[in-house]
Amino acid sequence: MSTMPGVAPLRWFARTTSALGLLICALGGCNPDVKLVPVSGRVLLDGRPLASGSVMLQPRVGPAARGQIGADGVFELGTYHARDGVRPGPAAVRVTSVAAVQTAPDQEQPAGKSLIPLRYADFATSGITVEVVDGMQPVEIELSSK
Repeated sequence: MSTMPGVAPLRWFARTTSALGLLICALGGCNPDVKLVPVSGRVLLDGRPLASGSVMLQPRVGPAARGQIGADGVFELGTYHARDGVRPGPAAVRVTSVAAVQTAPDQEQPAGKSLIPLRYADFATSGITVEVVDGMQPVEIELSSK
């Protein structure tokens, strides 16, 4: 037994929080052994490729997948690692694209202006869903500036 006061409670706390964290991760979808489906695609704004931003898919169960939009509008999604895929099933979609703002090196970066309507930045208001299935073709996400 330790002669230092408070050491036993600290060890108990460390063990308990570690075990609790593992349990939460296992039950909450932090399991990289879950089957993922490769998902890629292209984002269009008024029929033209959106040249920057990000795409996120939120499956009904588990963590969201995300990916960056390239200059050609193309993206690949990853859940646990870049481009590792998305859980199968229906997924809500959100897209963000923000103009870069130039600032002096010592100034804080302000939020840029959205290049697309803000409704697309929220899963609940984007109106876009995708059914993720094995062997799916690239997804085309069409946005409207109106």
